[in-house]
Amino acid sequence: MVSFDVEQATKELMVWVAEVNKGEAPLFLHEQVEPNKERRTQVLVTKADMVFGKDHIRTALYHAKKAMAEGRNASESLALETLLYAAGERQLNSALKKMTVDDETSEVVIAKLSEGAFKPKATWKPLPDRIENPLRDGLLKFGLTEKELATLGDKHPIELVLEKVAAVDVLKK
Repeated sequence: MVSFDVEQATKELMVWVAEVNKGEAPLFLHEQVEPNKERRTQVLVTKADMVFGKDHIRTALYHAKKAMAEGRNASESLALETLLYAAGERQLNSALKKMTVDDETSEVVIAKLSEGAFKPKATWKPLPDRIENPLRDGLLKFGLTEKELATLGDKHPIELVLEKVAAVDVLKK
């Protein structure tokens, strides 16, 4: 088993949030991902309403890198493997359906996952570590249940999201 810590595995991570016009998100995704493939920079663009802070992406990236290092990856792409974990899903098709931008998307998260040149736009804002007051509907849409949300107590809702991210390792077996 490969051993590395979260800080080391995610040291290249940079995450922003940006607004896009409805109907333009798929083109935005293409414009961010394709040019960076040539530079070998892994970039993830996803729906902002399915991301609950930089910690969410950081945890997903850590688990994705660990899975790839251990040969347990479902995808050859670090971006797609990170998406799988960020979605908290076992199946790549389910993860894509949940997280991929579409014509209705008006806000996106852009994550630089690896080394390499990448220049964010001036209008992009850094994503905070945690979204302070995530909407209950958003958490339900992400896949958390009312029963899970009822168990929160004093914990921040992102704790349940991060548990779902980590559970992908169990689900993939």
